[in-house]
Amino acid sequence: MAKKRKSSKQDVMEYLRLGGEKLRPGLAGKATAATEAMRKRELTSSKAVRSEGTRLFCELTGASSVHVDDPANKKALEGLLGWHNKITAKSLPFPKVQRPVGGFFPGHISGTVVAPFDFADTIPTVIAGATVLSASANLNGQISANASTSDAGFNGGSEYARVGFYFHPTSEGRLTVSASLKYSYEWVTNSLNTSPVISEGNLGIGIYGFDEHGQILATSGSDPVSWYETTPGGLQLDFGADIPLSISTSLQADHSLVYLCFVAIDSHVNAQGWPGSLAVAMLSATVASMSFDFAPLIVAQP
Repeated sequence: MAKKRKSSKQDVMEYLRLGGEKLRPGLAGKATAATEAMRKRELTSSKAVRSEGTRLFCELTGASSVHVDDPANKKALEGLLGWHNKITAKSLPFPKVQRPVGGFFPGHISGTVVAPFDFADTIPTVIAGATVLSASANLNGQISANASTSDAGFNGGSEYARVGFYFHPTSEGRLTVSASLKYSYEWVTNSLNTSPVISEGNLGIGIYGFDEHGQILATSGSDPVSWYETTPGGLQLDFGADIPLSISTSLQADHSLVYLCFVAIDSHVNAQGWPGSLAVAMLSATVASMSFDFAPLIVAQP
C-alpha cells in the first residue's frame, strides 16, 4: 500500500519544528542510549545517600515488635505476601483523553503536536536482586512504568518510560514546551519492624539538548507529580486514576543542538524481601498533546 502523503499543514509544522532540516539517521537510538547513561549515573550517585539515610532512620524506631519466626504469624505473613504479589501482577490502565487538533499558530514559531509523536522509549534499571520491572511506551502517547520488589532478599530497581517530539531551531532563542495529559498511579510499602523500604515515583516534562556525538549538553525539566515513601514498621499505600494535568518547562536553545521534548514517568522500588519489606510503584499516563513555543533572540542593530 502506498504511504499516505503528509498534508501541507503537517509539512509546515515539521519545517517549523526541525528548521527545514532532516534529522540524522539513528538519532532516536543515540538519544535513548544517552538518556540511559545519564539515568545510571543519577541512580548510582543517589543510591548510597538513600540507603544510608533509610538505615539510620530505621535505627531510631526502637525494638522489633513483629516476630517473623513465630508460627502464630505465619498465616498473616503469607497473606501479606500474596496480597503484594496480586498487586504486582496487575497493570494500571491507560487514561482516556480527548485529543485536540494539531497545528501551528501563524505569526509565532509555535504549534501543537499530537499523536503519532516522534519517539517513545523505555529504560529499565536493575539495582539488585529479582525486582519485577515492566514498562511500555508508544507513539500514540501512552506510557507506563511499573516496579515491584520480590520476596527473595534485598532487591531494587526502576522503570522509566517517555514519549515526545524533536525540535531543532534555526537560531538562538527561548524554547517552551508544554503538555496536556491524564495519569494514574498506585504505590504500596509494607515493612515489618525496622526493615528499610522505598517506593518512589515521578511524572514530569523535560527538554534535552542533544549534539551530533550523542551527548546531552542541556537539560530542563519539571516533576509536578512525585512521591517518596520510606516509612518502616507498617503498611502504607495511595492511588489515583484519570487525573488531568498540564505541565511545562523551558530553556535557552540554539541551532547547534537537536532538542528532545518529552513527557516521562519513573517508578522506583527498594526493599529487603519477605519477611522484611516489600514495595510497589506504578504509573501510567496518556499524553493528549504537546505544544512548543520558540521566541527567537532579537539582536538590536547598532
